[in-house]
Amino acid sequence: MKSKRFIKITLSLLILLMAFGLALFPLSQGNAEEFKLVPKKRAGISPEAVAGTQVGTGWSTKENPEEAVREAVEMALEGKQDRIPDFAILFASSGSDMASILATANKLFQNKTKIYGGTSDSRAVMTNKGFAKATDRAYEYAKMEGKRSLAIMTVTSKDIVFGVGSANFSDYPSVQEASKTAILNAIKSAGKSPNELPQAILITPGRSMEEEAVEGVEKVVGKHTPILGGTPGGPTFAVFGENNKVYEKGVSLSVIYTKLSVGSTFEGGFDVKDPNSGIVTKVDGQAIVEIDHKPALDVYDEWLGGEITKLCREVPRFDLVRALLTLHPIYRKYTGPDGKVYSLFSHPWPKDKTLVERAVSTSTKIKVGERIYLSHGTWETLMNRIGNLPKHAKINGKMDIQKKPIFGIGYICAGVLGTIPEAERGKMPLLLNYANNDAPFIGTFTWGEQGHFPGIGNKHGNLLTSFIVVTDKGQK
Repeated sequence: MKSKRFIKITLSLLILLMAFGLALFPLSQGNAEEFKLVPKKRAGISPEAVAGTQVGTGWSTKENPEEAVREAVEMALEGKQDRIPDFAILFASSGSDMASILATANKLFQNKTKIYGGTSDSRAVMTNKGFAKATDRAYEYAKMEGKRSLAIMTVTSKDIVFGVGSANFSDYPSVQEASKTAILNAIKSAGKSPNELPQAILITPGRSMEEEAVEGVEKVVGKHTPILGGTPGGPTFAVFGENNKVYEKGVSLSVIYTKLSVGSTFEGGFDVKDPNSGIVTKVDGQAIVEIDHKPALDVYDEWLGGEITKLCREVPRFDLVRALLTLHPIYRKYTGPDGKVYSLFSHPWPKDKTLVERAVSTSTKIKVGERIYLSHGTWETLMNRIGNLPKHAKINGKMDIQKKPIFGIGYICAGVLGTIPEAERGKMPLLLNYANNDAPFIGTFTWGEQGHFPGIGNKHGNLLTSFIVVTDKGQK
């Protein structure tokens, strides 16, 4: 409890200190006990231009997709000389008209800009200019119900070469082959050959096929090239392809070639000191049926001291159990050549909403024979971890953490977003701006995350965050 109070106090003090130095978010008073952080549409600052690179970000919550794209693009390109960027990242809240969004962006950019992206969780997207909220609801809702939000990042650079590629999984004999084709097309799009490895790869792979997509990309680039990304946010899913195509089950990716400094991180924010662990002895797809030859949910309940039983004394409470397990997820351990141990988390929830069947679903493919461990977290620790992402990425890239990056790109688990109280979510961009020295960034909320463990390879997990920064080579 002392640790939790300390984290709360530390976070509160940090927010207060930053508020004096940041002018990106005006405060609109609702009542005497609460305030609301509102993204500011016109920051009035000069465009970012470092080492021959111009970066812009924009957002919109307009319902009409064409109007939303135009508003976000105008914001991103404000003050820019070149109105057609080399590269653009587009994320829009789930349920948006993704085909119209992509077509409008291509028209505005005269089909000359390489575009990568897909859906974010139905609740929001964000940039350095703010948290663009769409709706309160998640997981299940009617298509096109509620508001929309969209975010864009534009990049024009003489020091960075981008390439994009995509594939519809149904057009290929396997997800691996589709992803292999997509990465080869992205490399070709960058004007490179397959033996020229990129400094990093951004990926948005179709849900429930992430491991296979990563495997297909690694067939081309190997295990040492960082792949960073996130599964499209739902509950309706889409990724962007070329020629105005949008795929529900496909992959969208981008390659980054540069001599500038690139740093990244792939991490969770959970305490991994709990001694409880077990061997997975039976699975059904992505669901764990048995742990140590006992029903998985019963084992989980035992690990948590009977908390699941307590929540369901009168009637099964699927929603409460899911929320409980989100803050106490399972993970697998991977040890690198240097002895460093990495934790790969999985988002668990009861497979059966009535809790009669005692299997535990995940969004990862855990195999029979693998050992899983129990972890613990709070929304405060997860929020703090998000705020430290740029710093960790700079450290991993051997950069000066005090220097300002050219830009950052973040993939944040929507399950983590869901643990954070709604009134606190708007503070995420403030924390990221503080750690990112107010550099432009774009963030999407994903239903799965992909990242790189040095010396091990690229992995897919849940309740994680991936963040990448690029800095001027003089800042390494």
